[in-house]
Amino acid sequence: MGRLLAVIGAAGALLLVRAACAATDFDWSVDLRAVSSDGTESRLDGGLGKLRFDSAHDGLRLGEARAGLRTDLTETMRLNAEAVAYGDHDVNAVDLTEFYLDWRPIPHSIWRSRFKLGAFYPEISLENRMRGWGSPYTLTYSAINTWVGEELRTIGGEYSLDWLGRSNGHGFDVSFNAAAFGWNDPAGTVIATRGWGLTDRQGTLFGRFANGGQPYPQRTLFYDDLDKRAGYHAGITANYRGLLELHALHYDNRADLADASSVIQDTTWQTYFDSLGARWTPTAELTLVSQWLHGRTLAGLGPPVNAWRFDSEFLLASWLQGPMRYSARYDRFASQQTASNFLANVDNTYYGDRGHAWTLGAERRFGEHWSATLEGLEVHSWVAQRGIASEYGGLGIPRNQRERQWQLALRYQH
Repeated sequence: MGRLLAVIGAAGALLLVRAACAATDFDWSVDLRAVSSDGTESRLDGGLGKLRFDSAHDGLRLGEARAGLRTDLTETMRLNAEAVAYGDHDVNAVDLTEFYLDWRPIPHSIWRSRFKLGAFYPEISLENRMRGWGSPYTLTYSAINTWVGEELRTIGGEYSLDWLGRSNGHGFDVSFNAAAFGWNDPAGTVIATRGWGLTDRQGTLFGRFANGGQPYPQRTLFYDDLDKRAGYHAGITANYRGLLELHALHYDNRADLADASSVIQDTTWQTYFDSLGARWTPTAELTLVSQWLHGRTLAGLGPPVNAWRFDSEFLLASWLQGPMRYSARYDRFASQQTASNFLANVDNTYYGDRGHAWTLGAERRFGEHWSATLEGLEVHSWVAQRGIASEYGGLGIPRNQRERQWQLALRYQH
């Protein structure tokens, strides 16, 4: 109840700020979907399926209902907030995904500073560029950005320093950024216990996510700060004439593995990774995006700790022609447990998964507000936990599975 009141209070504050400020940009959207899926039980329901919708959730579904607020508090400071509802019985029916201040002092040279303070996405994705951190290309995010949306949020402060070369006669811009954050000690839980997935269901600031194995799924608080020690991420982005964008980032939550909490039913997870990405738009019609991410996560209160390594990459191509956009993406993903202190309890099998996926999408816009998208997704995956006997927390089913999902989405945005 306390978290729900906090969300309601935040939403009420947003409305008051909106009424008090003239320079306000408020938008909202609703996304309804017809879904057909043969997937095994979804990771969002405590299962080991790779998709958002499984075979038990066919039919008409709410993709999302969202609202975004951007309001100028001063000439150089802006408040940004995103609220979302998924209709899937999370802790709060409506919750926040981002809430932060963005301060951009007026530059007086070729250098420009920017500051963020609050809860926001780290600058990793070259795919999710729409308001609400959505993708303009497909309904379902890549495996990389599914995980970012599920588990990562920067709750802290970020400083960016931009070199504005293009506005000063050069061919490119460069941006450096660094952030310090807390409240993300459980990051790594999903990638270790569920493996990779392909969904568009973002984690919320006051929500929960499923972890642990069947038949005893736990519900863990999404964000918490157990060790009171700041993590950080730092990155660099280069943009050449708006045609080619290159990005690199290192992330480390610096979690202290000695800490645990009965409140969130978990310990800290030390998670760190590197991410590289490229976005190329050689023409107004064609966009190519590729990203790579590789990292490790560790958990446990004493040696030997439980350790996993994980990596994924994707290549996306999108073609825009009039009101139509056609997109295709190939994903590859893998995670592997490399050390364990509980193998004797789980059939002497290391956790891990690997697989690949194809996503095809076609979007048709109908004027300023309406659009329709048809998407097909097929995932081939191997998951170790599927083959573990049910009495040891697995499913006792074949480890190799092929899952397919079709979605027809009708979206209104205002």
